[in-house]
Parts: sequence; C-alpha cells; structure tokens
Amino acid sequence: MNKFSRALAVGLMAATIPATIVLAQQPAAGDQPAAEKSEMRRGPSAETMARLEDGRIAFAKAALKLTPEQEKLWAPVEEKMRANFAERQKNREEWQAKRTERKAKGEEGKGEKLALPERIEKRSEHMTKQAEKLNQRAAKSKEFAEVLKPLYASFSEEQKDVASRVLSNFGEGKGGHKGPRCAMKGGFRGHGPHGGHGPHGDHGGPMAD
Repeated sequence: MNKFSRALAVGLMAATIPATIVLAQQPAAGDQPAAEKSEMRRGPSAETMARLEDGRIAFAKAALKLTPEQEKLWAPVEEKMRANFAERQKNREEWQAKRTERKAKGEEGKGEKLALPERIEKRSEHMTKQAEKLNQRAAKSKEFAEVLKPLYASFSEEQKDVASRVLSNFGEGKGGHKGPRCAMKGGFRGHGPHGGHGPHGDHGGPMAD
C-alpha cells in the first residue's frame, strides 16, 4: 500500500468515526415504540444526515491538503456543496411528508385500474417528469463544475488525483439515499455516477440536487 492509499484510508476512518458514534447512540429497534421504528425505516434524521454531510466535506478538504491561497478558492466550493445538500434535504422532507399523507389517507400501495390509453398517457407524463428532473440535475452539476474550476486550476497533479476521488460525487447532481452507510460512502467513491433508491435517487422521489 503506497503513502497516498494509506493516507486516504486513515482519513476515511477518521471521517466515519462521528457517524459510527451517532448510530451507536441510537436505541435498539426492539426498545422503541412502533412510531419510532417506522421513523427509522424511513431513514436517518435530518440531524444525522447533516452530520454525515459535514463529515464528507471535512474529509474531502483534509484529503486535498489545501494551501492558504487555495483555502480562499475552497470557500465558494463548500458553500455550493452545502446549498445543494440543503436543497436535497428539503426535497427529501417534502417527499416524506407527501408519502405520510398518502399513507394516512390509505392511498399508499393502491394502484389505479386504468384503460390502456390512460395507462400509456400516465406513463408518458411520468417520463416527462423524469426528464425534467434529469435536466435539473444536469444544471446543478454544471453549476458545481463552474464553481470548482478556479480551485481545480490551482491544484497540483497529486491534488487533482485526490479531487477525482473525493469531489466527483458532490457534482453528480443527485443525492441517493439508502441510509447512513450509503451517505458516508457517497463522498468517498471514485469516478463515475452511481444511482440511489429512495427519496432522491433514480427510483422514486425528488432527484434535484
């Protein structure tokens, strides 16, 4: 294992410790009432997600080893990261609120019995909405790229290599959600977009970053 790999592994362990503590402090599912168990099944709380996001950003910044001059260029990048996270969190909460409302009305899981033309029309409407969300994600990714360019231009070759590992997912324009493990993993993956299920992944719920 080379020096970079060891440094990355140590940084990853340090970044995941706060998340481990958060999860360890949560009571066991068997000790909680039904309402709290249902809340756990929906995913981490807003506070937990915010702490995980803080960990991702702190890890990325530490791994890059910014110079004092680069710190100034980092500020707008971090601001954009947090703004995108806040928007994703808002979409997530709105999606959960709508789902809770549907369940309260007994509409969750009930399929409509439509004739073929109506089914095709409904499918078309769904595809149109999905296309709109993809366009929104593309716009967010482009915005992040523009903010990142000045900082990236100042990077050494080593920093560029690190950036490709710790910053790429911040610019994917989505926030897949499958719980704390995936939330932590999101900032540490390598190249290439990866989807997610749930409130803001590719399979249901808002996807805007």
